[in-house]
Amino acid sequence: MKHTDVIKQASEALSQALASRQDPPVAFAGLDGFIDEIVQVVDKRTDFETYTAIPTISDYAARLAGAAGKSTNIEFVLQQVKMGGNGPLMGDALGRLGSRVHYVGALGYPVMHPVFEPLGDYGEVVSITNPGVTIAAEFEDGKIMHGRLESLAEITWDNLIDRMGGIEVMNRMLAATDLVAMVNWTMIPHMTDVLREFSSHASGLGEAEPKLYFFDLCDPAKRTHQDIRDALEVISGFSRGAGQTILGLNEKESLEVCDALELPHGDHDHAGLLDRAKRLCDQTGIPEIVIHPTHSAVAFGPAGEGAIDGPLCKSPRLTTGAGDHFNGGYCFARVLGLPPQQAIAIGKAVSGFYVRECRGPSAEEVVRFCAKWIAEDLDPWVGV
Repeated sequence: MKHTDVIKQASEALSQALASRQDPPVAFAGLDGFIDEIVQVVDKRTDFETYTAIPTISDYAARLAGAAGKSTNIEFVLQQVKMGGNGPLMGDALGRLGSRVHYVGALGYPVMHPVFEPLGDYGEVVSITNPGVTIAAEFEDGKIMHGRLESLAEITWDNLIDRMGGIEVMNRMLAATDLVAMVNWTMIPHMTDVLREFSSHASGLGEAEPKLYFFDLCDPAKRTHQDIRDALEVISGFSRGAGQTILGLNEKESLEVCDALELPHGDHDHAGLLDRAKRLCDQTGIPEIVIHPTHSAVAFGPAGEGAIDGPLCKSPRLTTGAGDHFNGGYCFARVLGLPPQQAIAIGKAVSGFYVRECRGPSAEEVVRFCAKWIAEDLDPWVGV
């Protein structure tokens, strides 16, 4: 099937699903939170107001390597301060699409930081500790995230329940929840234990257990292979209850998980990525796995499989958070009943809109974006 046919079908299915649904989807998301400082790295400065930025990560690496044994000065120029963290950005994407979102995470304690206030537009918000801080240096070919995350060590199961106000509050939030999204495993030191406790608790909810669980490891390179294997085992346990379990990975993360499981990488084309996703499903017992490189996406699971390219943006205005917006779009589509092949198209449309517009789209904007995508009329970007 041509990718334009998939995009058209996904767009039409999204519109039909929303029109036939009386109530919005409901999500419970967490558990991280970051204040993101988006910066450029100065290459040459001519005066206080004028400079050129280092264009690529390779150029930045060369600048750093050239300082070995000599030292150097690196200047960041602040472009934007914004809500950050994989959970808040995914939650914001879901909320803009039309979901009701209950967010629990590291948003500021005892007082929530103002940068996270938009989350309150979508549902209940509970902050359990202070946010981390990320300095995201953006380049033409990607980004380098410099982070401080010591406060995230306070995210434990006992602290979570206590600062939510008791297990009854969690049960009330989960009672009407379609989707649970738990992301940024890598940066939350006690996340595996939290997920283990959450899985045990959710399996006892009976008919009230959420029907869809989504997990994202979020760049696990600095964690040991045994840590990764332990986390995957806990995540696979969510499939033993009533819920469907999805693991989302960008391409780098998928390779790191393969290494932890001693699996071959395979090729990087559609067939190779789908084969990699299938091998990971077979090895981990996680039924549905999504792999989303910058230029494409694939998904494999019981409800089907699919692959799609684009919509690549040669001059993105913002890349930090693009993966979280893909995840939000994919999960929104899956909650509405779209199969994986169509859901990856919606996820790519949401992230494609985000990197061009610096915000997530509404569902109606996704439909209009898809029409422009099919017509190959996205760039130069003039909006939808």
